[in-house]
Amino acid sequence: MRKLLLVAGIAAAALLPSLALAQPSCDQRDNRPHQTVAGRDLNALLGVGPVYGDCAHAYGYYDRNSQWHANSIDRADARGYFDRDGAWVAGPPNGYYDDGGRWVTATADPASGGYYDGRGRWIPASANGYYDETGQWVISASGHYDGDGRWIAGQTTGAYDANGRWMPGARNGHTDAHGVWIADAQPGYYDERHQWRAGPARGYYDTRGVWIGVALAAGTQGADVAYQGDDRRDVDSREAWLEQHIQAASASGALNSYDSARDLDRLASIRSREAEMRGANGQLAPQDQNYLQERLDRLSETLRASTPGGS
Repeated sequence: MRKLLLVAGIAAAALLPSLALAQPSCDQRDNRPHQTVAGRDLNALLGVGPVYGDCAHAYGYYDRNSQWHANSIDRADARGYFDRDGAWVAGPPNGYYDDGGRWVTATADPASGGYYDGRGRWIPASANGYYDETGQWVISASGHYDGDGRWIAGQTTGAYDANGRWMPGARNGHTDAHGVWIADAQPGYYDERHQWRAGPARGYYDTRGVWIGVALAAGTQGADVAYQGDDRRDVDSREAWLEQHIQAASASGALNSYDSARDLDRLASIRSREAEMRGANGQLAPQDQNYLQERLDRLSETLRASTPGGS
């Protein structure tokens, strides 16, 4: 899974000696920028006016390793960022790159997609760290749960142990042979009820303490960890995860075309039923949420049974 996954945890500055100083600035990056159609359309919808696609208006950019480089500009000037391919995208980053370099959009409230650090640099909540404007690596996190299950917002340093206890100063990752920081799989996470769920997990907490998780590799536990938050985040994002997993399994050949079409049809049926249940107020009654989760459970089991290794 993606190498930039934050599990509520770390925020002290730590330099990567050989690589950090070699990182280019926004203007020096080797990504060739070009405006995406989506970026242009979003600018038009937002009434931004001019299409900004330069470093003077960038929150920052992602390099070829999908690592975030923060840009020191006045927040009033920020209009977008450059993705790992050099394409300009309107607005701040709201998602993450998986291990294949594919962008996965977070459906949570964009306001929880990141935060400004103490020096006014925009940091995606999904990033476990970033390069500052001098090329130095800064390990970052936007908060953690204390021993009573309360979310403590703000930059912090530490990691959780297997029992969900916050360990100040602990590190939750390592650098590879190229000096790239890799976040380790974590021993668990806090769910929407602020209860600790033990077991291997990858993901991050947004700035409001909502867990946004992703599946582990085939053969590991936690194959269907999804958003943990209010009912809309939980159901909708779990549906999004299943759709992504079905498509990825189909593209890799792990799932044949018949099973893929069958599972996508079932997912479409669940989404249609959800829309009916939400009605005009957009809310789900507890019994309706339970019904939808049961259907998603069955679809998830079918998907695992249809793919090698039960992934």
